[in-house]
Amino acid sequence: MKNKDRIKYTSDHRKAFRKIEKQLLGYNTFRSLFHDLDKMFLYMFFDYKKVRYWHRLHMPHHNVKAKTHSDFVQMVIDWECARYTKPDKPLNARETLAKFYPELTDKVLPVIEELGL
Repeated sequence: MKNKDRIKYTSDHRKAFRKIEKQLLGYNTFRSLFHDLDKMFLYMFFDYKKVRYWHRLHMPHHNVKAKTHSDFVQMVIDWECARYTKPDKPLNARETLAKFYPELTDKVLPVIEELGL
């Protein structure tokens, strides 16, 4: 199967996402059921880099598409849980914001604080 390692990596991340979301919100959202699910299927057919590019361009929990409070909550949870399953992404949400997305501070820092991170 194509990208088997990436499918496992994403599956582990999806589980961590739901776990951290429940810890932070007290419940799981409907959106968490579908978090990164597109990647799980697309990896079976397409190159990893193409899938990653497409996903970041079209999913609202990534900074290009994020507009609503819910989008930013999902973004913060995504950043926060990445460090638990992605060895290549060891930063927490606050550190990720500061290092990679300082231009989003006005929109994202209040969400980080709201979630108690």
